[in-house]
Amino acid sequence: MNMHCAKLPILREYKKNDFLLKLLVFLFAVFTCSILSPLHSQQIKTVVIDAGHGGKDPGCHGNFAFEKEVCLSMALKLGSMIKAKYPEIKIIYTRDKDVFVELIERANIANRAKADLFICIHANAEQTKVAYGTETYVLGLHRTEAQQRVAERETSIIALEDDKGAKYRSYDLTPDGIIALQFQLAVFHRQSILFAEMIQKEFKRIGRYDRGVKQAGFLVLYKTTMPSVLIETAFLPNPTEEKLIGTPEGQQKMAQAMFQAFINYKNATEGKTVVSGTTQQKPDQSNTP
Repeated sequence: MNMHCAKLPILREYKKNDFLLKLLVFLFAVFTCSILSPLHSQQIKTVVIDAGHGGKDPGCHGNFAFEKEVCLSMALKLGSMIKAKYPEIKIIYTRDKDVFVELIERANIANRAKADLFICIHANAEQTKVAYGTETYVLGLHRTEAQQRVAERETSIIALEDDKGAKYRSYDLTPDGIIALQFQLAVFHRQSILFAEMIQKEFKRIGRYDRGVKQAGFLVLYKTTMPSVLIETAFLPNPTEEKLIGTPEGQQKMAQAMFQAFINYKNATEGKTVVSGTTQQKPDQSNTP
C-alpha cells in the first residue's frame, strides 16, 4: 500500500522573541490552572470515540490486518464497555462502519456534541518491522523526528479528501501557533496529559511495552475543544504486534485496558478514588512531556 506522507505547510516564520513570550505565557497559564482549576470540575456526560482511517483510507497494514478494521473493532468494544457500566453516558462514534470520514469532520462531531472526552484510536507503523509497544499522543510540539513521522503519517489522509487538504492551510502548526493554542486550551491540555498517562499505565499493566506519553501536531486533535488523545495501540507491520490487535481476543484485551483507564480518569475528574485493576493508585505525572 502506498503510504505517502503529506508534509504539513509551514504557514509563517516566527520571531524568536514572540515565541519565547508565548512560551512564558503558556507556562504561566498552565501553572495558574493547576492551582485554580480543580481536576474534578467536570462530569463526563459525552464521550466521542474516533476509529482511525476507514473506507478508501485503509491506514497501515500487516500481513493480514488493516488499521481501519482493527481500530474500528477496538473503538466499538471500548464504547460498548463504557455504555454497559455507565448507561447515562452518551457514546458517539465518528464512524461505526467502514466509511471515510474527513479529519476536520471527526473534530466537528466532537465539538457539536460538546463532548467531555475525545478518544482517537490508531495503529502504528515504521519502516522497520521490529518496532513495538504503545504510545499515546496529545496535541503539542514533537520532540523527535519519529514523533513527527507519526503525525505526518496519520495526517497524510488529507490527500484523499475532496479538496486535497486545502481546508487545513489556515491551521497554524508552527511552534508558536501550537503554544498559543495550548494556552487557549490549557486546562484541556493538562487533562489530556493525565488521561494519556492513565492509558499508558493500563497498557503497561497488561504487559505492553510503554513508549510513553508524547506530543505532536495531529490535525485531528487541532480543532477539538475538550480533553483529547490519540492512541497508537501497536505496530501492525510487526508480526507479533499484528497477532495482538489483529485478533478479536487481542482487540478485547486492548479495549479493556483503555476502558480501565477511562474509569480511572472519570473517577479522577469527578473527585473519586482512582483505581487500576484492584490496586488504588495516585496519577503519576512525572513523565509529563
